[in-house]
Amino acid sequence: MLYVSLLGAAPTATYRNARDHWLTEQYLAGAGVRHTVFRAGFYASTPAALADDELVVSGPGGDGRAAFVTHDDIADVITAVALDDGPRSEHDGATLEVTGPEALTLEEMVARIAAATGRPYRYVPETVEEAFARRWRLGVSGVQIESWISWYQAIASGELSAVTDVVPRITGSSATPAERAGWWPAPKTAW
Repeated sequence: MLYVSLLGAAPTATYRNARDHWLTEQYLAGAGVRHTVFRAGFYASTPAALADDELVVSGPGGDGRAAFVTHDDIADVITAVALDDGPRSEHDGATLEVTGPEALTLEEMVARIAAATGRPYRYVPETVEEAFARRWRLGVSGVQIESWISWYQAIASGELSAVTDVVPRITGSSATPAERAGWWPAPKTAW
């Protein structure tokens, strides 16, 4: 079993979804099945998907950093592990933390998306209260609000700032800089 989890998965992770992934990891560890867990950093494409119609990404990310990773790099690591033939693999039971080559603030990441797309994306910091109130006015459910805000808070706290060597070590190629993600989702597609 090859399972894509989240960097920072833990029972007390700030990011709500990382707590759910931790539970799945625990299930796999106790299930007695051959498995490898790939804890991916936040996707490089996510801020573009979180942008509004004016291409503004708003949230309480502060000056925290995250090692945003491309989907292609995650896929390349998974492919390399999956092609490791044999009844046993050095990656059996392993947890591999798959990150981009550097940790960026949201302001830096969004600026790179703007440069890569030629569109005026920008990051506007919000307090937790402002972020909650704006999403509530948009009619977003409380659970979804918690998920989004906790995504930003995990960045602000520095929980996702680790940069690992997993991509080059497993694939033999350097991790892709976030601005070279290759595709950018339309704004508001994470809503």
